[in-house]
Amino acid sequence: MKPTLLILAAGRGSRFGGAKQVTPMGPSGETIMEYSIYDALNNGFDQVVLVINKDVEQETMNLIENIPDLQTRISYAYQDLYMDMIPHHVQSARTKPWGTAHAIMSAGDYIKGNFAMINADDYYGADAFKTMAEFLQTHQENQQYSMVGYDLHNTLSLNGTVSRGISISDQEGKLASIKETHGIHEKDGKIVAQAEDGSEFEITEGLASMNFWGFQNNLFEEMKTQFETFLHETNNLTKDEFQIPTVIDQMIKKGMIEVSVLHSSAKWFGVTYKEDKDFAASSIQQYVKEGYYPSPLWG
Repeated sequence: MKPTLLILAAGRGSRFGGAKQVTPMGPSGETIMEYSIYDALNNGFDQVVLVINKDVEQETMNLIENIPDLQTRISYAYQDLYMDMIPHHVQSARTKPWGTAHAIMSAGDYIKGNFAMINADDYYGADAFKTMAEFLQTHQENQQYSMVGYDLHNTLSLNGTVSRGISISDQEGKLASIKETHGIHEKDGKIVAQAEDGSEFEITEGLASMNFWGFQNNLFEEMKTQFETFLHETNNLTKDEFQIPTVIDQMIKKGMIEVSVLHSSAKWFGVTYKEDKDFAASSIQQYVKEGYYPSPLWG
């Protein structure tokens, strides 16, 4: 059984200024998400689930419906599920999504086996999908998780700070810990991040998680448990987010899982900021010129 690819495509793009997941990038107007779908289906994945929100529902569905023979391999989940777990007074005060882990929870009814997860607005490349699919097909025990880790300097934006899951591996190449880290940027030849008190500190070790994870299906039950704890214990329910690196870190500490780190030396590009668009588009179009992709992408 081939694994499923889960794509988080429910972001509102507040820093970008619009729906990044449907922004044209390729020579024929293709999106970054389409190149990820193409790479996944040609490198070991069988089905795709898109987590979307009502704001971009029609735009996303219109995009997929224009791709020949893809409708039977795409499912849609909505991030506004699991509202019954959230007290009404909390939900009414919430103006932003609940985070990546909550988005994954929304897709629980659509995924039966093991699966990988990516962001819709990040480009990962065919090799990463091939490596991940091979791992998932050969590692199907409940404790066998994985992630693609990137060299941190290859994941920075020229146009502002970024957030990354800073991942530390042990001597066997297993993930020892991961911490969601914000405000990351280059300064005076060093890579620094912002602490909770607003001060800056240098990052000197670890790989960056770009949210390319390989999961077993037992993740869904554990996320429900952790989300209930999050709702009771988080400091600020109007803005704090339930993030997948935190869930994974807790599962590692509980001894539930081991996470194999699949290293990538590729240079990331995506569209965190509006100014990132030109570089992302030119990068994709260069890949097309070099023959990595057909144009148009879908025949």
